[in-house]
Amino acid sequence: MSKIRKEEIDQVIETIIDKNMIDIMSDRFGKYSKYIIQQRAIPDARDGLKPVQRRILFSMWNLKLKNNQPFKKSARIVGDVIGRYHPHGDSSIYEALVRMCQEWKSNYPLIQMHGNKGSIDDDPAAAMRYTESRLESISELLLQDLDRKVVSMIPNFDDTEYEPIVLPSLIPNLLINGAKGIAAGFATEIPPHNLNEVIDATIHLIKKPTSKEEELLNIVKGPDFPTGGLVHNLEGIQDAFLKGQGKIYISSKYKYIYDTKDESKIIGVEIYEIPFGVIKSKLVADIDTLIVNKTINGIKEIRDQTNREGISIYLEFNDDANVKAIMTYLLTKTDLRISYNYNMVAIDENAPKLMSLYMLINTYLNHLKDVNIKGIIYDLNKHQLRLEIVLGFIKVAEISDQVIKVIKDSDNSKKGVIEALEKTFGFSNLQATAIAELRLYKLSRMDQIEYINESKELEEKINYCNLLLNDSKEFDKFIILQLEEIKKKYGRPRLTVISEEEMKTEINTKLLAKNEDFYFFISQEGYFKRISQKAYSSNELNTYKLKDGDSLLYFDKVNSLSKLIFFTSLGNFFVLDAHNIKDSSWKDLGTHISNIVALENNEKIIRIIEASSFDSYVSILLVSKKGMAKRVAINEFDSKSIARKRRCIKLKKDDELLDAKITNKEKMLLVLITGGLYFLLKDHSDVPIYSLTASGIKLLYKLDKDQEVEGFVPIMYGNKVLMLTDKGQFKLTRCEEDWQFPSRMSRGKKFFDPLKSVKSKIVSMEIWTKELQHFYTNKNNELKQYELKNIELSKIGDPISRTRLQDPLNAGKIIQPLTINQLLIESEEERKAIRQNQNFDKTMSIEASLFRRHYIYDDDFYNEQIEEEKEQPEPIALFEETNDFILNEEKVLKTPNQNKATKESVSNKLKEMDKIDIDGLFNKINELKKK
Repeated sequence: MSKIRKEEIDQVIETIIDKNMIDIMSDRFGKYSKYIIQQRAIPDARDGLKPVQRRILFSMWNLKLKNNQPFKKSARIVGDVIGRYHPHGDSSIYEALVRMCQEWKSNYPLIQMHGNKGSIDDDPAAAMRYTESRLESISELLLQDLDRKVVSMIPNFDDTEYEPIVLPSLIPNLLINGAKGIAAGFATEIPPHNLNEVIDATIHLIKKPTSKEEELLNIVKGPDFPTGGLVHNLEGIQDAFLKGQGKIYISSKYKYIYDTKDESKIIGVEIYEIPFGVIKSKLVADIDTLIVNKTINGIKEIRDQTNREGISIYLEFNDDANVKAIMTYLLTKTDLRISYNYNMVAIDENAPKLMSLYMLINTYLNHLKDVNIKGIIYDLNKHQLRLEIVLGFIKVAEISDQVIKVIKDSDNSKKGVIEALEKTFGFSNLQATAIAELRLYKLSRMDQIEYINESKELEEKINYCNLLLNDSKEFDKFIILQLEEIKKKYGRPRLTVISEEEMKTEINTKLLAKNEDFYFFISQEGYFKRISQKAYSSNELNTYKLKDGDSLLYFDKVNSLSKLIFFTSLGNFFVLDAHNIKDSSWKDLGTHISNIVALENNEKIIRIIEASSFDSYVSILLVSKKGMAKRVAINEFDSKSIARKRRCIKLKKDDELLDAKITNKEKMLLVLITGGLYFLLKDHSDVPIYSLTASGIKLLYKLDKDQEVEGFVPIMYGNKVLMLTDKGQFKLTRCEEDWQFPSRMSRGKKFFDPLKSVKSKIVSMEIWTKELQHFYTNKNNELKQYELKNIELSKIGDPISRTRLQDPLNAGKIIQPLTINQLLIESEEERKAIRQNQNFDKTMSIEASLFRRHYIYDDDFYNEQIEEEKEQPEPIALFEETNDFILNEEKVLKTPNQNKATKESVSNKLKEMDKIDIDGLFNKINELKKK
C-alpha cells in the first residue's frame, strides 16, 4: 500500500465516531429540540415574541419604518431580515410578517400593511413584491427603548451585527395578542386578552405584591378575541388562569330577524361574530352542505353578506322551521361553536414553562421594571454628562477672552487645545472637548441664559432619576402612570362576552327532522333500505332486490320522527332515529346493518318495532328458545345512545332470543314448542318486569333437549293466531274459551299435528289482523306475496294445513308491523282506570288504552263484541260504590224502616239508570274507535 493511500485511510478513520447510535440520536435530537423550542416556536414570556417576529420588528425599526414614515416593500423587509438576522426561508418570514398585520388574528396588529394581506376566509396574502409595510404605532412601545441600551445584544448568525435577546416591551404583548406554536415535546396556545384588564391586573399586582392568584381572576375576566364571540365554561377559564391549562368553548354571536308583519315570527338569523380562528368560508360551506344533504330541515338558504363593515352570515328559514332547535344543532355540529384549549407555555429564564396568569403578568411586570430601571440609569448618565458640559459652557462665558487666548496660544491641534483648557482652567476632558468644538456665537448672552435654564432642568431630571432609583414607592407610581397612559391611548372595550349561562349541547333531533312518512325495508340477512312514498308507489314489490336466498323480515310505512328498535338473536337491541336513515334506490341491494352497528357473525335481526313515544305503560315481552322470559318496561329502550348495541336479556351460550312482542297486560300468553305442542298461560302478567340485563324467569320447566320454544303471542279470546313453518305451511286458529291451560310443569297440549312426511319448524307466529302480510322467495329468487286470506280457519289439535307454498327458496316471515304510539288520554278518569286495570267497559278499554294496539285485535271480532254489548250490555259502574244494594234478610225483618229506605234507594237508582242514553254511549265509543 502506498504511503499516500495509507494517509487517506488514517484521515477517514479519524473522522469515524465510535459511539452508540442511540446516544448520538438522543444527543443530537436534544440539541435540535432545544433550538426549535428556544429559537423557533415558543414565544418569550417577556415580550411575547418568537425570534422571527422579534427580528422582523427589529429590522423594520432599523429601516426607520415607524408609523409616521412611508411604507416600504415587504420584499425589502424580508430580504433585510434574511441577510442580517434570520437565515431561513423567505416564505416563513413573510408568513410571520403577514400574520402580525392581520387584525382578525391579533387584538393589536404590530405591522401595518398596504395591499392584500389575506382574509378571514383563509385567502392568501399577495406576494411580498406587491405589498408594502411599516410599523403600527403600538409597536413603538416594544422598540423605542432600544436606543437607551436597556436590553442585551448578541451577535447575529455571522457575527457581523448585533440583535436584541428580547425587545424592551412596555406592553403585555403575550397576553393581549396571544401566541400559538408547536415544538418538539412542547406546544403553546395562548389566546388574546383585553389590554385594559391586563393592565389593571398589573397595577393591582404593583399596589399589592402579595396578591393571591385568585384576585387576578376578578380583574381579568377571560380571553378577549379580536373576532368577539361568546365564551362558556368559567371553570375552564379558572383552570387556565391558575394552572396554565384549561378548556373553554367559543360560540358565535347571532341575532334573530323577525317578520315585519308578525314580530313574533322568526324568518332568519344573522351571524355577526364567529369563533376565533374559524375560517368563515369553510363554516358557510359546512352549513350549506348540511342543507344540501338534508341533514337538517328548515333552512332555505345561507348567504355570506360579509363586507368591510363586518361579518354577516344570513340564514333564511322556512315558515315551519324550529329556528332555536336548528341553531342549537348548528352550534353543536359546526364551527359556530368550537372548543379552545389554553396551554400557556412560554420561554422563561431560557426554558419553556407552563405558566399561570399570575406568572405571566409577574414576568411582564419584572421585565417592565427592569427596562425602566435600565432606562432611568441611562437617562441619569446622559443627563449628568450633559449637565457637566452645560456647566462648562456657562463657565466659558464668564472667561471667554482668556479661553480664546489660551486656544490661540495652544498647540495647533484639537488635542493640544483640549489639554490646554484642562490644564489652565481645570475643565474636565468632556468639558474641554465640548468647548473645543463650540462655535463662538454660542457664547452670546442669549445662549448663556439657555444654558443656565438647561442646567436647572437637568438638575431636576437628575434628582427625579435618583428619586426613582432610590424610592421604590415613587418608582411604582412611575410604572403605574406609564401603564395608565398606555391604557388611555390603546385600551378598548371588551369584544368577547364571558357567559355564565350553561351551554346548551343537547340536541333534540326530532325538532330538526322533516315530518314525513317513508317505507322502511329490512331483509332477513340484514340489508335495509329507506324508500320514499313516491318510489314505493311507482314500483312493484316483486321487483324488490334481494340477495340469493334472502327474504323480507319487515317493511312498513314509518314516520321520520319515530325511532326504530332493533332486536337481535343474541339478546341485544339498538335504536335508530328514523330521520337519520338515508334514502336508497329501489334497485339497490341496500345497506347492511353491520355498517351501522357491529353484529356478531351469528347474530341476526329478529324484530323491529317503531316507537313514536316511550311515554307509555306498555312493556316488551321477550322469550328465548330455551324458555326464558321476562317483560321490560318500554321506557328502558329509550336510549340516548343512538346506534349503540346494548343487552336486553341475558342468555346462556346455547340459547337465542326468539322474538320480542309488545304487551299491555293481556289476559293470556300462547306459547308453542317443538312437536306442535302449546302452553296457554292465564295471566302472562305473571311474567315479571325485569331490567335490561336480567335473564328473566324459566317459563317452561320440562323442555326436552331436542325441544325449544318456536313461537309465542299475547292473546285474548276471539283472537285468531296465524303461524308459518320453514316449509311454507300455515295454520290459522281462533282462540276459544274451551282451550285448555296446560301447567308450566307439564309437557304441553297438542296445538296441531305435524305432517310426518314433512319435517318443519315454526318460523313465524302472529295475531291475525288486516295489516298482516307475507312475502317469500321462490326458486328463481323472486320476491312473491302470498294472499293470507286464502288460508282456511282450523281448530286446535287439527293437522297442520296441507295448503302451503310451492317449493319456496325461503319461506320468509309473516310481517306484522308493531308500533308504539304516543299516549292517547281522553280524561284523567280513563288514565286512572287503566292504571288500576279496571275493565269498566270492554270496548272502551280497547280504544282508550294508553297504547293503541291495533294489531292485537281482529276487527271482525271487535265488531262482534260491539253488537253483543248493544244487545246485552254489561253493568257499568256509573255511581260510587255503596252497600245500599246488599240486602241482609235478618236486618230487613228486624228494621222495617231501614228496609223501606233501602227499597226507596234501589228504586231511585233504577230510575237514574233508565235515563242513561245507551245508544249515545255506543255512538261515542264508535267515534273513539274511528279516532
